[in-house]
Amino acid sequence: MDILLITTAVSFIGAFMPIILKLMLALLCTESKQESVLQSEAAVIRREMSNISMVDEFAKHARLQRKLNKVQDELRSRANARMSSNVRLKMIITYLAQVLVGLVMLGLVWNYKHVPVIVLPEKWLHPISCLLSWPTGVAGGVSITAWILIAGTVARLAMATLTSSIYA
Repeated sequence: MDILLITTAVSFIGAFMPIILKLMLALLCTESKQESVLQSEAAVIRREMSNISMVDEFAKHARLQRKLNKVQDELRSRANARMSSNVRLKMIITYLAQVLVGLVMLGLVWNYKHVPVIVLPEKWLHPISCLLSWPTGVAGGVSITAWILIAGTVARLAMATLTSSIYA
């Protein structure tokens, strides 16, 4: 029964990996304090510019505009650097997580390939009993390989249904 729960959990974790990683990355990849300071500085400059008449005080307005352009350029460069590091981090974490899930599945299959995950009455699985029990050979048993295929399919369908209902 433990193998059943573990393989089901790992299958669902593997299927819901994009959502899990998105939440993790949202926590890890936040805006830096320097970017927040630059944004507030840009807002202050914009407020100052809105209080100045462009026609009456052109020189002051032009100086503030140059200062705003400089702050916005710095903000853009920092944001671009953060975005490129976020993309790199997302790729690394995604691949590591997929490799980890794959290795866990491979280890489970290797260690429990001859142990049925669950044993049901043989009549319940009659037409495909031998396929589901391969390589265990236990009549009415469901092998870990078959269970991973079943649980993975159900998990991916659940993921597709959930994401389609969220984004619809």
